[in-house]
Amino acid sequence: MMPTFTSNPNNARHLNSGFSILELLISVTLLGLVMSVLYAAFFQISNSSLKVQSTLDARQELRLLMKIVLDDLQKVRYLKHFAESDQSETQQRETGLIADRNLGPENPDTGQIEEVTSIDFHTSIKSRFFPEENSRDPELHEVGYSMQENPDTKTWDFIRREDFYIDNNLREGGKYHVLSEEVTKFELEFLESETALAEGGFREKWTKVWDSDERLCHDLKVKENFCLPRAVRLTMALKAKGEKTISDTQVINLCLPPCNKELFD
Repeated sequence: MMPTFTSNPNNARHLNSGFSILELLISVTLLGLVMSVLYAAFFQISNSSLKVQSTLDARQELRLLMKIVLDDLQKVRYLKHFAESDQSETQQRETGLIADRNLGPENPDTGQIEEVTSIDFHTSIKSRFFPEENSRDPELHEVGYSMQENPDTKTWDFIRREDFYIDNNLREGGKYHVLSEEVTKFELEFLESETALAEGGFREKWTKVWDSDERLCHDLKVKENFCLPRAVRLTMALKAKGEKTISDTQVINLCLPPCNKELFD
């Protein structure tokens, strides 16, 4: 006898079963919510990484700028014979270090206009801005640092000046290079003297201006008047992306006894 096959309505319904439109809509909605959460988390992590990287880049730039300034200041020189070679009243030869205070950019945190340092000095370094003169570099140049407002962009430029040849005017001449447009603070302080305390330690006297006055520098009647400061304290701030400001302070010692001992007797 041949087998007889009969259809089962339940099996037919099972084979023809699938997703309804409502189920598909619910699935797509849930998938969209999950993807939204994942994308939000991804972009949050990505933005955090970018901010961290921006801060790291800004700190690296700040360290580099401070290193350039401090390397130049570490080898500051007072040229005694250069100053004494021309003592005329009309044309005084400037040497050593001259630092003034000027109005600078607005503090992004307080909104106040702050003062910044403008400094010029002689230093015994290799030229940075005259590579074509390397073969006859005297390794003694005029160098200056200042902050100046750019009238076109309305931003403040941190500028390094270098004059290949020294002359009577310590504060002008040479090439000007913009090192950064993100510096918001440039301040130098100079150690005038250290007084020993009876209970131990020292009391330091710092000033924000300095002038190696050639007429007074070697005058024994002028007390606590040195050609160069004993130490320099540099404070700089730089604006990173996202309007965040980072700052740092470093101190270096300059010429101390027995270096140029006659300045400290």
